[in-house]
Amino acid sequence: MLRPAATCLALCLLAFAAGCRPGTEPGAPAATGQAAPASAAASGELAAELEGVPITTGELDAWIRDDLFRRSASSPSDLHDLRMAALDSILEERIVASVAQQRGVSPEELVAQQVAELGPVTDEEVQAFYAEHQQRMGEAELEEVQDRIRGLLAQRRETDAMEGIWEQANFVVHLEPPRVEVAAVGPARGPEAAPITIVEFSDFQCPFCRRVIPTLDEVLEKYPDQVRVVYRNLPLRSHDRARPAAEAALCADEQGQFWPYHDKLFENTRQLEDDNLLAYAGELGLDAGKFKACYEENRFAQQVSDDVDAARAAGISGTPAFVVNGILISGAKPPAEFYRIIDAELERLGKS
Repeated sequence: MLRPAATCLALCLLAFAAGCRPGTEPGAPAATGQAAPASAAASGELAAELEGVPITTGELDAWIRDDLFRRSASSPSDLHDLRMAALDSILEERIVASVAQQRGVSPEELVAQQVAELGPVTDEEVQAFYAEHQQRMGEAELEEVQDRIRGLLAQRRETDAMEGIWEQANFVVHLEPPRVEVAAVGPARGPEAAPITIVEFSDFQCPFCRRVIPTLDEVLEKYPDQVRVVYRNLPLRSHDRARPAAEAALCADEQGQFWPYHDKLFENTRQLEDDNLLAYAGELGLDAGKFKACYEENRFAQQVSDDVDAARAAGISGTPAFVVNGILISGAKPPAEFYRIIDAELERLGKS
């Protein structure tokens, strides 16, 4: 059984969620941790059951009432994220208290015991983590980051300890994420019959879109037969060369070279003038004459406009954005965020 909101610690040192937007998007705050009044449990829809005891959306909303007040215009996706964070906190609090009572110890002592059973973080683990993620750390030497890595792995110990406690509980989560309908049309990677489709909305001048490329590579490597990624364009008005670059990329797709051209554009986000776009086609061995004719006649202008309209219809205004089987992910999230949703979807579809 999956936890409702898996704690993402593995890459907190290395990545953060961000994106390009036409305006400012507030980050999703954590649950406030306010205790819900007794009357809240009886209101709203069924969100989860713990040992047969119901937890309702009314109880979750009471837990996060301060956030709901501040964010009265939240999207359905934002509200779901807040509720899931609240549900995670409520379940954890009650599960730890219940297991601790069964063992005759305090909740703090229970967690400490679970962590102690896992043992201290070793130098070998620190070195292995550094080696695995060295590329993402840039030029930082092990000596510079080993204390942070050790602290991160210690937090992971606590997370693993909590997972051990959660496994002793009998709970069912009924709260479903909101879903949006987005057509999976455009250049794609992965098998057509994959049970998971990720529709990516991106902008060739968005630095956060470039940052998420390795993440998608990792997702496809982890789920080679289960995930398909479809690229759609969302050139922002503040990026004057994003739309021409999007049209040029689709001209490259016409010759079966979208992904190499896609990579070339993101390697040169500050050099996207007409001459650059034509030169990149030549560097990749495309038929220069056909590419130039396609680009100059704006052959794919309507397709780019259709992509923009599809994003707006789905409530997407910033990049990068991803729709995973209808579930929206906004910003350059780390791989673990995708894994969490993909694994839940595979379980829901009976494909895990």
